Amino acid sequence: MSHRVLLVGLGQVGMGYDFDLAASEMVLSHANAFVGHPDFKVVGGVDPDPKACARFLRRYGIKASGDLVESLITLKPEIIVIASPTQCHAECVRLALHNAKPRLILCEKPLASTLEDAEDIVAACRAAGCKLYVNYMRRVEPGVQEVKRRLMDGRIALPLKGTLWYSKGLLHNGSHFSNLLEFWLGPVESFKIINSGHFLNNQDIQPDVHVKFEAGEISFLAAHEGHFSHHEIQLVAPNGCLRYEQGGATIRWQSVTKDPQFPRYNVLSILGEKIPTESYKLQLHVANNVSACLSEHHSYLCSGDDALETLKALMKIKVKL
Repeated sequence: MSHRVLLVGLGQVGMGYDFDLAASEMVLSHANAFVGHPDFKVVGGVDPDPKACARFLRRYGIKASGDLVESLITLKPEIIVIASPTQCHAECVRLALHNAKPRLILCEKPLASTLEDAEDIVAACRAAGCKLYVNYMRRVEPGVQEVKRRLMDGRIALPLKGTLWYSKGLLHNGSHFSNLLEFWLGPVESFKIINSGHFLNNQDIQPDVHVKFEAGEISFLAAHEGHFSHHEIQLVAPNGCLRYEQGGATIRWQSVTKDPQFPRYNVLSILGEKIPTESYKLQLHVANNVSACLSEHHSYLCSGDDALETLKALMKIKVKL
């Protein structure tokens, strides 16, 4: 059975990231993931930019329009993927629930630009009986899940200390990795601001902050996006070091071994173990997990409730700046 999907927002994550690539090379956009998936039928797209709608029709042979309400009423989607700007998420969800009866909404991160809007989204979806997930996509990547298993069974020992380098704002890009660390290490328990940094576009923040999770302590450090994008996590455990590099394209585990020159000392293995990753088709894994949700099978997608907790923790930091 093919579930009817409406894509709301045809920007980079909606359509652009892999627009000129074959589906077999990269699956980095919602359009590429859902159009090519056997469990889904994309029935339309929505974007206020006529050029984006024309590109969508040219690339996928599917009509798109700038009218969200009309699309919801006429196309009757079961699944609505919201990839509009963050400040539009709450209104898009409201219109979706009022003009259609979706079984599931997948919303881009962060859930909303304000905590009040995020709480309203979660409550509205719960009241409507609509499943809500937020696209913190790294959680569904197989390498990330392998790290989670190792943390749970003790192959990566606790407690952990580490660093996270992020860029382009704590709420925008940093929330991806804060949510990932919550997935690995449990909820945020406390934080201490090291350096307040500066505001980004008068909305986002770029502080250095020390965050205590249930299973470890991580220093968030802001890199300057104007120089280059930088997203990297290093977790130091009693029995080794995990390196999550290039935004997750590479995951490497270095176990403890004897120093070949000084046998009384322990060091990290030089080469370590490369944990296989599939970051080049992240959105395909997202679509697979959406399909699993609809079949009432286990999914690693981030629920609306979990995404709300991520936003609450980050907003507490913002308020303290």
